[in-house]
Formats: sequence, C-alpha cells, structure tokens
Amino acid sequence: MGKLVTTNFSSHNAKQFVESFDETANSIYYVFMGKHTPFTETGFSDSTPPTQNNSPEGAFYQPYRDMIYGKHINIASDVKHMIANNEWVANTVYAQYDHRDGNLKDKNFFVHTQENVGGDIAVFKCLGNNKGKPSTDKPVFSETSANDDIYITTTDRYQWKLMYTIPESTYQKFVTSKKIPIVPHANVSGNAVSGAIDFVQVNSGGSRYNSVANGVIKRTNVNGQTRLIEIESLVSANVAYSQAGANNSGTFQVERIDFLGKHANGDLYDSNSAPNLTNNIANAVAIEANTSNLRVVDIAGNFFGNSQLVVVRGQTSNATATITDITSETSALSANTDFYKNSTFYISAGSGAGAAAQISEYQVTGSARRIVIANDVGFANSTGMIIDDTSRFEITPSVTIEGDGQGAEGRAIVNTQIGAVDTVEITKRGNSYTFATATIIGNTGIVAAGESTADQANNANVTVIIGPKGGHGSDPINELYSDTVGISVDFANSEGGMIPAVNDVRQIGIIKDPLFANVQLVIANTLIDGAGSEVGGTSFQDEEVVIQTTSGARGVVSGREANLLTVSNVYGQFVSSAASNTTHRLVGQTSNVSTTIATNVTHANGDITYGIKTNEKDGSSFTQFDQRVRLSGFVKTTDDKDFTVDEEVIQATTNATGTFHSINNAGSIFTITNKKGNWTGGENNGPDYPFTGQTSGASASFDKPLGPDIVPNTGEIVYIENITPILRDDDQTERIKLMIEF
Repeated sequence: MGKLVTTNFSSHNAKQFVESFDETANSIYYVFMGKHTPFTETGFSDSTPPTQNNSPEGAFYQPYRDMIYGKHINIASDVKHMIANNEWVANTVYAQYDHRDGNLKDKNFFVHTQENVGGDIAVFKCLGNNKGKPSTDKPVFSETSANDDIYITTTDRYQWKLMYTIPESTYQKFVTSKKIPIVPHANVSGNAVSGAIDFVQVNSGGSRYNSVANGVIKRTNVNGQTRLIEIESLVSANVAYSQAGANNSGTFQVERIDFLGKHANGDLYDSNSAPNLTNNIANAVAIEANTSNLRVVDIAGNFFGNSQLVVVRGQTSNATATITDITSETSALSANTDFYKNSTFYISAGSGAGAAAQISEYQVTGSARRIVIANDVGFANSTGMIIDDTSRFEITPSVTIEGDGQGAEGRAIVNTQIGAVDTVEITKRGNSYTFATATIIGNTGIVAAGESTADQANNANVTVIIGPKGGHGSDPINELYSDTVGISVDFANSEGGMIPAVNDVRQIGIIKDPLFANVQLVIANTLIDGAGSEVGGTSFQDEEVVIQTTSGARGVVSGREANLLTVSNVYGQFVSSAASNTTHRLVGQTSNVSTTIATNVTHANGDITYGIKTNEKDGSSFTQFDQRVRLSGFVKTTDDKDFTVDEEVIQATTNATGTFHSINNAGSIFTITNKKGNWTGGENNGPDYPFTGQTSGASASFDKPLGPDIVPNTGEIVYIENITPILRDDDQTERIKLMIEF
C-alpha cells in the first residue's frame, strides 16, 4: 500500500517550531556555547570533531556540565525560515514551476539576485524557462514589483515571479553556502491571487496559424462608433547588437537611431574610435531598448540589407554598437473581410499598453482596414478612448481558457516563419482555477474548395499550469519548500560583562525552557493582599509559587524582604513596570499578595538599582546566562604554582570536582565547569575548604560558590553541534549560525 508524506509536512514542522517562539503559550530558547576542553574520543580531535552521542548522557547531562554561557534567541531578529542558496548564474537552464512535477523540490526553479552592491537581494520563482533554454538576462527587482502580473526578461524570454526581498544586513546575518533566509513580503503575499493563471506551456505549436499582424492605430471612434477602430500596418524589426568591441559604448534609449557604414579606408571606426557619421545607410526609431536588443519602427533606407559590418548609433544617447542580426516583424494587413475575427487585439506599446480584447468584426473598405473590439476595457476610460496614434497593436490567435475558475484570457505569439504557436502570453490572469484547459484558434487564410470561409487552425497543444494554493507568492515557505529554520545569534565580546570572553568553545546548541536558579526582584512599595490591604514584601510566603500576569513568568519564593524577593526555578521572563501598573502583577499563589516589579532606577550619583537581576552581577537579565560555577573570594595559597586552564580541580574535603575555566580580571573569582558534588566555601569566618589543580598542583580557597544561573538539567536540549574550537576574545563578536532541518 503506497504512502506519501508530502513535502509540506517538513515545512509544517518548521513553521510549528518557529511559531513556538511567540505563540500564546510560547517556549523560550537560548543558544548556548560550551566545552572548553579538547575532544578525546577515539578517532576524533579538535580538527575533526565527533557527532554528539544521542544518548541521555551525551545529549543532555554532559552538555549541561560542559555548558559555559548562553544567549536568548530573539524571534524578531534571530530566527528565519531558510531555502536553498540558488544564486542566479548566467547561461544556466532553470527549471520552471509546474503543478504536476512531483520532483520540483529537488530542482533549481528559483533564484536570488542582487541588483546593486549593498542593496536588497530579490528572490524570484521561475514560471517559464523559454522551452528549456539557458537564462542569460538576470532578473532584477527594479524591473518588477510586488503586484506585477507578468514579468518576462527581455533577452532570454524567461518568465519570473518576485517572491520577496532580503535586506543586505539580514542576508549577511543568515546566509550560508547552502541556505538563504525567507523574509515575508506583505505586498507580494497580499497581491497573490488564488487560482490565477500565470503561464501556459506550449507542448507543440501546431501549424497554419496565419492570422497575425501588427501596426499602429490610425483612428478611433470611426463613424461615431466607440469600438470601431481603423488600423494600419507598420514596418518594424528587432535589431540584435553587441557592444563587445572597445570602440562601442553608451546605453541606448527610446530614440532615433542611425545605421552608419564604413569609412573610406574600409574601417567602421577611425583612429579616434568614431564611426562615419556621413555614411548614413538607414535610420529608424527605437521604441524599446535593452542591453542587447532594439525594437524599431518608422524604418527608412536600406535597413534590412545591412545586418553586418554596420554601426548603429543613437542620435540622443550617442551609444554605439555593432549589429549582429535583424529580424523583420512587418506584416501586411489581410484584404479578406473577417480574416481576424475572434483573434485577440492587443496594445503592445504606447497609450493603453496592455489592453486586450477579442475582435468581433474585421472590415475591409477600399484601402481602409478596421476592427470592432468586443469590449473597451483598458482601451477607454470615463472620458472616451485612450488609445491613439502612439499606440502599437498586435493581432494574434485567441486563447480560450476553460476550467473551474473564471476570467483568465491570453493570446498566442506565433512564429510567423513557420506559422506555429511559439508562446502563450497571459493578458488576464483570472482566479479560482484548480484545473483548466486551453485551446488556440486562428484563421489560416486558406479557403478549401467549395467553401466560402477560410479554414481555422486549432492544432496547437498546450498545458495550463495551475499556481500553488493561494497563488504564487502567497506562502514562500511552502512554495519554495523551506524545510530548514535558521538561527543566527551574535555573541558580542563579553556582552557587557555578562559572559566570559576568554578560553575557547567547541560545542554549540539550543536549550528550550530552562529554569533560572536565583532571580532577584525589587518589588514596588505598595503590595496588596487578597482583601485589598497594603502589606509588605515579607507577606509573601516561603516556597510559594508566584506568577506574573500577562508575561506568564513564574517561580518559587526562596527569600523575601520588605522590598526584595528572591525567586528560584523561574520559568519564563519577568518584566518590570511602574508601581501603579495593573497589568504585569506578580501574584503569590498561596498568600494572594500581589505587586509589581520595579523598573531600573538611576540615582543622582550614577548608581543604578536594577529591578531584575538573574545573578549577582548588576545588569544581568534573562537575555544571557552564565552557567559556570563562580567561586568568589578566591585566594591562591601556593605562591610558586599557578592553575592551568582546563585542568581538573578537586576539593578534597567534599570530594567535589570541576574543570578550571578562567579567573576574572580582578583575580577574585575562580570559575569552573563540569561541576560535580557540593563545593563548599569558607564564608562567615568558617573553615577553609581548599581545592587543588590536578595538573599544576596549585591550591586555593574561596568564600562562596555562585551560580550557575540555570538550574542544572532543566528544560530540553534540542540541538547540539560539535565544532572546531573558537578562541574567544573581548574584542571580537562570534556569529553563531545554526541550520535546523526538519
């Protein structure tokens, strides 16, 4: 029995993970760094780190003992869905989107480009690849927009859909050699149309599609009839050019151009790199221009006979180039009445560009050629027709789209040399299609014996491509098969003294919902019990649970004074507020006493009273944690011996052990990881409990153990990665990028 777990299942799991950061009952995640001692497993070393053992000891207990510090993952800035890093490369054949393709996830059907150095990165989905040809024209953001219906690059005829853009800073924060981030684009998703038709694939072009023409509008409102339009043909051509030579330069624009022949000595350019301005062979008007092609009209002179060894020069831009090819687009209008009936009349340029309608009549009156269009949507506004003698038209076979949706229309672009349909251009995308078929019908101009009308061509074979659920751009996570979540967190030097910037690390990971061990809360002066009476901070009860409304943070009271609560096993993150605040109330679940947590207060002398402290350091918060045990009041008792970094230390009296990490700058705090047993200090004039380095032989005593900030073995370690060592320094920032694949 066949089973299928869809590709969207992986995307769904990735979405669920991201949503867990900020949903109502959200989880709190930290990136941690640990293990400052070398890898010693058989067959592995610091240069070839092992994969962590996925056992309770290897994936939980030991990483907790090796943990040094961590930093909160901010959903707003540190978390992104990720997709494949497919940077656009010239002359690459990209796959096109196809709703029938079950292997699309494994193909390069989307790309990203950067138009300007330092600018945003744009991500495009390929909807059409010009029948499998290489892409040579880079798609760029400035040529499209969030609500652009159809975007086709001019040179290579690829059709692209803008998915979203990435600010350069966000791109650099998350990019890896294999992945780039998704940055949802509200305008793109907001303009997505569910069930719209964006592309029709031509499987075979058929034959005898002869009902094609192009030209200009001569008159509108003929004989007072709004939709009766007189048209005439126009000599036009596509000019392909190259600026590869050193003598060629400049950028062509919409302008008049000249075809210039050789100098008297047979050269195209003289010693000053100038063409022969006096040898003007032909001229025309460029109505479209890009980096390799000019579309021209109003042609005069021996234009088509000079496709080689001729310089083309713009009269306004002064740009110059060498002609490589000229393709005529000239078509004479038929002298047969209704020859173009039911064809599509499309305004390709000028006033009304983009308007399309079916031709309901084609009239031949002497030398005049006239059409009646079925509707004037796009051709007119409230004051009348907007098309005029600047408007360029094209007549093409009609495309009839049928399915369960509505409103989609298109026109067929014909290869006039063979009379076959080359491509289908969508003029109206419609909506709500989940399936559709298309038929292309055009006049052949051939009248069979005994018949009064020309045969119709309808033998092109095409496939309507249906967009994804919601339309292209509605959900880039699912559409681009994002099954990876990227987490990028910066550890900036010592984070203001909150974490160590010494020794090294060789393990990184993610911990979910750890409990803070010792949080001090300065409480407001006014406390209220269940009866509404004002009471003091000591009215809270030892070991009772306190919960903060709104934030949901909670903990267990382990110490209480008039204006200070010490809370252990803290889940979530407490927030401070003004004393009068009624939203963020801290409520004792047994005593029913409630209060607010004070905000930081800066005194006249510059000292600060912090409303929340997560360890003994001023300024400590839920943003970072220090997981080392800090032996305060450290005094070395061996003058001739110094402790060696990473050596084991043992307190003989208690049999407690640990691994030496570092000593603070003041020399008063000795820090260890891998703590085992109960380290005991000599505080309050008690006896000294010396400890000794097992490599150095150095000995010392201390007053009091502080930390770790997180209650050991709480929460869940959900990700571990062993890496080659990173040597920390107070003058550098470590950017940790984690790619979690689902």
